[in-house]
Order: sequence, then structure tokens, then C-alpha cells
Amino acid sequence: MSLKSMLRRLRGVSVAVLFGSLLGLSQPATVDAASPPIAGAISGGGPALSALRYDLTITSFDGTPIAVTVFQPALSKGQAAPLLMYSHGWGGSRSTDLSESDSLTATARKAWENGYFVMTFDQRGFGESGGRANVQDPQIEGRDIKTLLDWAEGALTPHLAYLRGDPLVGGIGLSYGGGFQLIGASVDPRFDALVPMITWNDLSYSLTPGTVPKTLWLTFLSAIAINDQAPWVTQAYAQSLGGSVDESTRQRLAGHGLGAFCGANAPRVDAFIIQGINDTLFNGNEAVWNYNCLREAGNDAYLLMSDGGHVLPGLQIGQIGSVAAQVRCGEQDYQVADLAYGFLDGKLRKLQQRIEMPRVCFTQGNEHGVVGDEVMRGGQRFAAQSGSLLVGPPSIDLVLNLLRKLDPVTLSDVLSRISADAVRVLLGALSGIGSGSPDQVTKILTELVTTLPPHLIAELGTAPRFVPLYQASGEQTLAGIPLADLKVEGLGKLDPRLFVGIGVKRMGSGRTELLNDQVLPLRGVGSRQTELIAVSTRLNHGDQVGLMLYGFHPQYTLSFSRVPSAVQLSGTVELPLR
Repeated sequence: MSLKSMLRRLRGVSVAVLFGSLLGLSQPATVDAASPPIAGAISGGGPALSALRYDLTITSFDGTPIAVTVFQPALSKGQAAPLLMYSHGWGGSRSTDLSESDSLTATARKAWENGYFVMTFDQRGFGESGGRANVQDPQIEGRDIKTLLDWAEGALTPHLAYLRGDPLVGGIGLSYGGGFQLIGASVDPRFDALVPMITWNDLSYSLTPGTVPKTLWLTFLSAIAINDQAPWVTQAYAQSLGGSVDESTRQRLAGHGLGAFCGANAPRVDAFIIQGINDTLFNGNEAVWNYNCLREAGNDAYLLMSDGGHVLPGLQIGQIGSVAAQVRCGEQDYQVADLAYGFLDGKLRKLQQRIEMPRVCFTQGNEHGVVGDEVMRGGQRFAAQSGSLLVGPPSIDLVLNLLRKLDPVTLSDVLSRISADAVRVLLGALSGIGSGSPDQVTKILTELVTTLPPHLIAELGTAPRFVPLYQASGEQTLAGIPLADLKVEGLGKLDPRLFVGIGVKRMGSGRTELLNDQVLPLRGVGSRQTELIAVSTRLNHGDQVGLMLYGFHPQYTLSFSRVPSAVQLSGTVELPLR
């Protein structure tokens, strides 16, 4: 499967993973009881309608054509229908027949079959729409959403459902299709209920955490949209290949997510947030931030976290954009499509202030999930001391060993697509003439990252240092956001970069695993207090939990320390143990 076809799968894959790490609660599970409806009758309705679908193009504020498919429900005389807006992931296109088998499309199809208008659309720059993608700029894509809602109010009246003069509007979609909902609701108050799946809070954190670019993800994402994205997006990607992105670009990215509106400007909209704990593009912390942002503003929000999300092809197990269709929360199994539809129908037709579903759920595989009202941040505190650790690029020998694994045809193809200078250094090292300087290795990696098969890129990772923190004395759950107070010592002028995750050494197996494939870069030296990336797992007697420290990690293929050097890490880590 090609890179583009893999990433286009993001249009709509089932996800259900209540990201609620709350493990400090005394009760084993909580489920909110359904509340009485909001006062006020739904208005709207006209002559009876037959079910049909039709395509059209709507001209946005700046003349850009936006391609749309409208699914008109069968309605009896006088029956009013809420509107559900549904869109795709980055590089994808709209569903034109709602025939896909994923959870979100199943939810949209059920809504259409049960009396909802459903509008699917190609976002700016993708599918049959015009323009270039600006990554959910509130002043561009946000205004596209306003335009679509204006059209709906004009064209779907009198059948469109209203509550006290306001149209009843919901949103659904994953990844980039989650982004349109959160930005749309932040700039337009007509949204009432959202189901954003595996999406972001702050793109500057998503793509450049700690000012360290996720170069492998940036390479994948840019590859599928190189002709569809705005020039400034392409320029930002080009910057990232050098291991940094300028502050003005990071600030621009930060403005393209819900995080830019939290506090006094937070939207008034209820939401069911679904996230993948293995998502290395938009990790679980971002879902928690979205959940907290909406809850603190007085909205009725729910959070589900399970396996899956954006996974790197070849580096992680699973299909890109795929999340569980069925989850266990507390003592009950749920179909994600049922949860999503129940939430939307409860908000848009039954007008319930609360929905009968878990408020927050963290799943651990298919057979366990903890539920509660809040996400657990921190917990038991443990001391950490790394000793001396080397950070920097992988050696030229490691690169050569990877190339030796290629069959002659693939090797020839790889070498034909890199520069003559890179080939000369590789051949010299192979023959023992030279070993390649750090700068030469950097240039070679920059070229190889777009040509090597993904499974070989995974092997570029250096062996991690495991720093033990805690040993389980029985069955436990580790789920939530670890907190760290750490000090990195080394030569600051060399701009060292250390990659930190939470690992578990399983009793009896001798195997150490990086939990949920999550690592966070720490750039430079000095002290810092930070969230580590959210994790979720079951622990058995004898399992040992610790820090996993990397001097180089393939998720950040080109964002390593340019000059090899030694660093030491010390401090404390709080683990969300239950």
C-alpha cells in the first residue's frame, strides 16, 4: 500500500477510546444518568420529504468552491430535522454515499436514516474543493464552515430543526475532520454537539513539542498534500528538516486549534471526544486538554481513550487512523458508533443536558477499562537518575547495516534517489575509507528518510536506557498523564535533545516495552516541570515501570542533537497508578 493510500484512510475509521485516566477515584465506575430535556420546543418542519442525496458546490467567502454532498432524510409533514456535518482527514475526501464501514460513517448513516440532514464536504484544498489547505485557520477554514452553515440555514429551511431561533447542528469526523469541528465551534456559535475523533488541541505542540519537530510525521503528512497545502505549510515542513521551526510558524500553528480559544473565549458546545492512546501525532494529552477546556467552560463533555489513533506505518502496529469499534468501560461493553449516535441524538433531538454514558474512560486492551469523572494527572512520586547518556545521530555503521538488508533492486532504487555526495560517503564507509562526520550523517539521514522503507527507519532508534521507578506488587492499572520534575545536565551550547517515555519491564519475559509508543523530546539543559505523554496499561505482579530514555528516536528522525554529547537526567516522576 502506498503512503498516500495509507494516509487517505483517515477519512473515517472507528475510534473509541475514552481517554479518561482518572484512576484515583474510590468508586469502580461512574455513568452519568440521562437528564431531563432542556426547556423549549424544537421548531421547524414543512411538507413531507423523501430520502435522497445530491451533490453541489458552495462558493466560500473568497470565491473558493467547496464540494458538498447533502443527504436529505425522509420526513413526515411537519417533522423538523437537525443537521450533522461530517468531513474527512488530511489529504482525504468526503463520503458521497455513507457506505464505508467505520464507526463514524455508521453514525452518520444512522443519523440520516433516522431523520437528520447530513452534509459531507471536501475541505479546502482536498477532494473536489478548490483552494489550498491552511490547516484549519480560523480566518480561512473557519469562514468556510460559516459559509456552509449559512447555506444550510437558507436551503434546508423550513425543514431544518431550530431551538429558540438557533439551528440544531452537530459535527463528526476524525483527525482533520475533528479539527474543523473544534475550529468551527470556536468561530460560529451555531454548533451544539461535536464528536471529534483523534484530533488536536495545539498544533504547535502536536508537530513541534518542546520546539523539536516530528520530522517523520511531517514528512508523511506533507507527502500526501504537497500539491494541496498552502505555501506557508510547505515552507514550515522544509524548515523542520533542519531540526527546528521558527517561532512565528509555531505561533501560527498554535492559533489553529481549540487551545487558542480556551478560557474566556471557549466555545459553548457539548462534545464527545474520542482519542487513541497509541496516537503519536495527536497524543492523549491533547484530548485531555480539549476535554478540560470544554468542561471548565461549563459544557457537557465526555472522553473516551482506547488503542489506536495515528500510527506510523512500519514503526507502530495497527492501521493508520484506526481505533477500536468496540470498547469496555468499567463493567460494560460499548460499540463506539452507538455511543457517538446516542450522544448526538441526546443533544440534538432529545435535548438532554447529560447523556447516559461514562464521563471518562481509559481502556486497556479489549477486556478492561477504568471510568470516572476526571483524568488522573500525576500520582505516586519516584526519584529518577539516568547516569551518563549519549545523545546524537545514529552512527554511519547503523545506516550501512540497514542498507545491507535491502534487496539489490530496492537498494539500487534508494541510492538512485539520493545525492552523489551521500552515495560517495556511504560507499567510502562501506569500503573502510572513512566513517562520515556528524554533518555528513545528518545530510544522509535527511535524504534517506523519504526513501527508506518505514520498517527500516524504525531500526534507526538507539537502544534505550531503562531507569526503574516502581515495581507492581499485584494487579494494577497505570492510566493517565505522568508528571515530571526533571533536570538535564550537559553542554547547553551543543543543543542536546533527549527523548523520554514511560516503559514497562514485564515480569518473566525479560522484555521492556515503550508504553503506547510515546516519547517526549526534552531540548537543551536545565530544570523543567512537564507532563509526560499519557499512557494506559495493566500491570501484573513483578512488572517494573520506569523511564525509557533515548539519545535518538526515529519518530524525530531529523530532529536529533547535531553534535554527539553526553547528558545526565535527574529528578522525580509521578505515575498515575491505581
